[in-house]
Amino acid sequence: MLKKGWAANMTGLYMVLVLCVCVAMPVSAQVSKTAKKSPQANEANNQVKAAGIFEEGQNAHQAGDLNKAIDLYSQALKLDPMLWQAEFQKGNAYLSLKKYEEAKRSMVGAREMLSQFADSGDLRNIMVRINLMLGEIALAESKSDEAELAFRRAIELNPQSGRAHLSLAELLFTKGSYEEAVSEAKIAISNGEDGSGVYSMVGAGLVKSGKIEDATSYLDEALKRDPRSLVALNYRVEAMIAKKRFQDAITDLRASLAVDPRIQTKMRLAAVLSAIGGNDEAMKIYQEVLRTDPENTEARTAMTSITIESGKGAEAIEQLEVLIKSQPERADLRAQLGDLYLAKQPEKALEQYAAASKIDPSNVKHLIGIGSALVKLRRFQDAVQTLRGVLSGAIKDDTAYFAHTNLGAALFELDDFPGAAKEFVWILNYQSSHNDLKRIPVTLYFLGICFDKLGDYPQALKAYQQFLTMASSDNQLEIEKVKLRLPSLQRQIKEGKGKKK
Repeated sequence: MLKKGWAANMTGLYMVLVLCVCVAMPVSAQVSKTAKKSPQANEANNQVKAAGIFEEGQNAHQAGDLNKAIDLYSQALKLDPMLWQAEFQKGNAYLSLKKYEEAKRSMVGAREMLSQFADSGDLRNIMVRINLMLGEIALAESKSDEAELAFRRAIELNPQSGRAHLSLAELLFTKGSYEEAVSEAKIAISNGEDGSGVYSMVGAGLVKSGKIEDATSYLDEALKRDPRSLVALNYRVEAMIAKKRFQDAITDLRASLAVDPRIQTKMRLAAVLSAIGGNDEAMKIYQEVLRTDPENTEARTAMTSITIESGKGAEAIEQLEVLIKSQPERADLRAQLGDLYLAKQPEKALEQYAAASKIDPSNVKHLIGIGSALVKLRRFQDAVQTLRGVLSGAIKDDTAYFAHTNLGAALFELDDFPGAAKEFVWILNYQSSHNDLKRIPVTLYFLGICFDKLGDYPQALKAYQQFLTMASSDNQLEIEKVKLRLPSLQRQIKEGKGKKK
C-alpha cells in the first residue's frame, strides 16, 4: 500500500521544479495562445502534463490497478524523462506484480536520475528508500549477497535509518549471523523502530546465541506490543524451557496454538507435557496429531515411548502389530515395533528392522536398528560390518550417534580396543557438545578401559579421573571398579610401564 503523504511530498517536490521553470520563461512566450511556443515553453508544458498523468498513475496505484498505473507512469516519463518519482513508483508497481527484473530496472533508472541532483539530506533519504527497494528485489530473487550490499549502502547514506538497520538485521538472521543481526536490530530500535517485529528479532537472535536471560526481556516487550506474535511466543517458549520454567513454556505454547494450531507447535507442547509427567494429556495431543497426519512417525514414536515409560510396553506392541496387519508396507511401523522388541526380544526386533529396511532401503535408521539388534544378539562381527557400512555414507550426527554407540560396543566386545577407543572419542565429543551429562560418565569409563588395555596408561588415568568427577550413584559399580584399578595404574605410570609414545 502506498503512503499517501509521502507520495504527495514527492509530487510537491516535482511541482516546485516545474514552477521554477515557468517563472523563468520570457513573458513574450505567454502573450498569445496562437503564437509559436519556445522549446522552454514546450518543455514546461510537457512537465505539467506529466505531473497530471503521474497523479492519475498514483490514483490507479492506490486503487490496486497496477498495470494501469505502470502504463500511466510510462506515459508521464515519455513527457518528462527526468520524472524520477514516476520511475520509482513504476518500480514499486512492478515489485508488487513480482516482475523483479523490471522493478530493478526502474529503481536503477530512478537512482541514475537522482544522481544528477546536488547532494542534500532529502536526496540521501530518497536514495535510502531506493536502496531498500533494491534490497527487497534482490531478496525476492534469492540474491542475498546483493541484498546485503543494498541494505549496507542504505545505512552508509543514512546511519540513522532504523528501517535500513532492521532490513539488514532480518537478512543477517536468515543467514544465521545472529549476533550481528541482534546488533543491527538494536540500532534500529534506537533509531525509532518500535514494533513487535524488531523486538522479536532481538529476542530470537539472543535465544539462538544462547543468551537466554537477555532474550526474555525483548520477547516480553514484543508481546506487549502484539500478544499474538507467533515469533515472540515460540522463541519465548524456548527461553522458558532453557530456564526450566516449563509451566510458562506450556502457557506460551497454548497461546501460540490459539493463534495458529500448527502440528509442530502441538508436538512441542506434547513433548513438554511429557517431560514434566503430563503423559495423559501428551498422549491425547499425539493422537490428535495422528488423526490429522497419520504418517507422522514422530508422534507415533513419542506415543510408543510414553506407553513404554508407563509400563505398557505389551499394549504398545499389540497396537503396532494390529496396525502392521492392516498396513504391512509401513516401514515406520515395523521400525517402531523393532524398537519395542529390542530390549527383551532382539531376534524379533531384527526381523522387524530387516523388513523395514527392505521396504525403505534408503532409510539408514533401519540399518542402524539391524546393527543394534545384532549387538543385542551378540553377533558382533555382523554388527560391525552393518554399522560401518552405515557410517561410510553421509548421515547427520544425530542419526550417526546411534550407529557409533552400537559400533563402539561391538568393537569393545571383540577386543578391538583401538577401534572402540576411536568410537568412544567420537561419542564423547558428541555428548559433550549436546551437554548430555547423564551419559558422559559411562563413555569415559569405557574409553578409560580401552586406553588401559592398549597400555596408554596416562590417557587411561585421565579418562578414569574425569569419570570419577562426573559419575553419579547410578554408576556405583563402575566407580568401585575404577577405584580398585587406580592405585596399580598410578604405580605403573610411575614405573614407566605401558605403551611408549
